[in-house]
Amino acid sequence: MSSKKKLDAARKNLCKHLQDALMLELSTIPPYATACYSILEQGQYDRSEPTIVNAEPIEVIRQVMVEEMLHMVLAANVMNAIGGTPQLNNPNLLPKYPTELLNGAGPEVRLRKFSPKQVKSFRKIETAPKDLRKALRGHYSTIGGFYAYVRKLLEEACKEFGDKEIFIGDPARQISNDDYFGAGGEVVEITGTPAQRRKAAFDAIQKIMEEGEGANLGGKAGDGDTIPGPAGHEDVAHYFKFNEILHSRYYRAEDLVTDPPTGGDLIVDWSAVSPMKDDPSEENYKSAPEIAAISAEFNAAWSGLLDGLHIAFNEDKSALRDLVPTMYSIKSLAQKLMRIPLPDGSGETAGPTWTYLAPKKRG
Repeated sequence: MSSKKKLDAARKNLCKHLQDALMLELSTIPPYATACYSILEQGQYDRSEPTIVNAEPIEVIRQVMVEEMLHMVLAANVMNAIGGTPQLNNPNLLPKYPTELLNGAGPEVRLRKFSPKQVKSFRKIETAPKDLRKALRGHYSTIGGFYAYVRKLLEEACKEFGDKEIFIGDPARQISNDDYFGAGGEVVEITGTPAQRRKAAFDAIQKIMEEGEGANLGGKAGDGDTIPGPAGHEDVAHYFKFNEILHSRYYRAEDLVTDPPTGGDLIVDWSAVSPMKDDPSEENYKSAPEIAAISAEFNAAWSGLLDGLHIAFNEDKSALRDLVPTMYSIKSLAQKLMRIPLPDGSGETAGPTWTYLAPKKRG
């Protein structure tokens, strides 16, 4: 095989794995959002204003969601930097729930209401690999193991072909902090000299790993980011955020994965939740035209969001900021569905299906 063919093959393999990274990050957002939106902002615990009941678990999950959005941006930046084309609205690549992450090698994710069982499944998604040796051979079953393998592929490609040959993407397609809506942390731009782009790409991958499972892949809770505000406390990784909810107590950044959290109380009312049906589908709404109409409206908004992300990553970065109203619409429509009882007498309510609709199928 010629050097050019070997380079093309290496780039194609890298782009495939970075596209998998985009779909991996995207796949977690609907389950997290569904659980978050099912939480009622009232319950048996009555705290003084302005704090509302269940505000704390809502905020914890929201923080994870916006960081997953940031991780999508980071993965897209790396993919664009090596000359790839991120795809966010290809129906053949998008997740259908229930699904197993990492092309079947990872944990199962489902669309379910907020509950201890669902939060435990979220914690499993964000669990660090116990041993990276298998992952570095391409046999990964955790998100951290997957990114360790992607990092290894990029290291090998840079070593064999040189940074200049790998980082050929148009810098104008890099999403910056000015383009992003500011949620979830700082964007890493892959710009500068080939050596600077290489370093930035590894920084972006490391940031994803740290925010998911912890800076030491299963060590301390802190992820290295500072929470905005006068106190300037260090944030904790996603695994620990979900464990906080289960323990009803916040972590301190120095807490270890082997120890329980030692921070302040985190009040959770597990009973104040919409009784949404697990893994709702359009089939559930065939005999309920009102629900079907709202579900179609939700899916049109979700599809518009994915289209907007695709445009932002490939054509017009300004499209990213324009998506903020769509995100609020998605939340409102999801909560509206969860207030409508299903007509089957089960006592369960409808819920969002997160189905991508082709433009001609949107109302």
